[in-house]
Formats: sequence, C-alpha cells, structure tokens
Amino acid sequence: MKAADGSEDALRQVVVAEALNALSPAHREVLTETVMRRRTVNEAADILGIPVGAVKVRVYYALRALRILLEERGVTT
Repeated sequence: MKAADGSEDALRQVVVAEALNALSPAHREVLTETVMRRRTVNEAADILGIPVGAVKVRVYYALRALRILLEERGVTT
C-alpha cells in the first residue's frame, strides 16, 4: 500500500540513494551510465574508457550488490 502523501515513495528513494552510495565507485559509475543515463553497454564503455566486456561484468555484479543492499534495508521488488 502506498501512503496517500507519498512519504513511502520518498522513503524508498532515500533508501535506494543510500544503497547506491554504498556501492563501490566502479559499480556506481557503470550503473549511472547504463541505467540512469540509459546508455548502451558500448556507449558506457566508450565514456568510461573500459572494454565492453568489463562494463557487462560490472553491471552484473553492481546489480547483484545493489539487490543485496536493498534487501538488507527491507526493500523488495
């Protein structure tokens, strides 16, 4: 259930932001480029100056770490 005043959504945003900040800088930057800025893996690789394969691996492990951090904070999907 969502609170009528949006406080639950605001709280969820804070928790997600805290979880993102808890990630390593490498994981945070790859998620920023691929998820938040909606860049392709190839675009993210060019911007970050790393191989495409490294982007794919980092995204996989970053999402895995983020999922664990969110679960620890009581956020479920």
